[in-house]
Amino acid sequence: MMRQCEFFLRLVMLVVVLVSSSLRTLNSVEELEETGFGRPPPRHGLVLLVWYVQNCVDNNMMALCDPIKGDYGFHEFHNNKPHFLLPELNDTSTYGYFTIGNLHYKHASDLPFDVKKYYDPQDPRSNMDRVIVKYSKNKNMIMDVYISEHYKKSKTYRTGPPLITELRQH
Repeated sequence: MMRQCEFFLRLVMLVVVLVSSSLRTLNSVEELEETGFGRPPPRHGLVLLVWYVQNCVDNNMMALCDPIKGDYGFHEFHNNKPHFLLPELNDTSTYGYFTIGNLHYKHASDLPFDVKKYYDPQDPRSNMDRVIVKYSKNKNMIMDVYISEHYKKSKTYRTGPPLITELRQH
């Protein structure tokens, strides 16, 4: 009986770890609003996300802004062990994570005024939001879009296709 109880307790702990480590997928503007991501000003993440899906990917998720070349301040995101923020990439020669939204970064000045208008180098809230993409280097395709409050696991979400479609229509 004690052995069964111990097994059950370990199983429950494993389930809790797995569930808490997975990212929530947001599928609607309502769900996005519930997270509080990118607002109120001076935060810029919501405006950045809307601009990104309307200008940097087409309806087939082909990249219109080149993450590898650093368009708009894109740069590689190193998803490091032991605490991966995003799902681990098994094939880094084909896929990579790239991030945009650091307003200190080279070429971030190319972002539109609406994204940068509340930026204040003295206020960390004005530069805390990021959009991270999983990019297929061979196909020039965006596989996934994530949002994060300065890389906090508890404030990192995957944006589902229905949300991306809805944001394009804003």
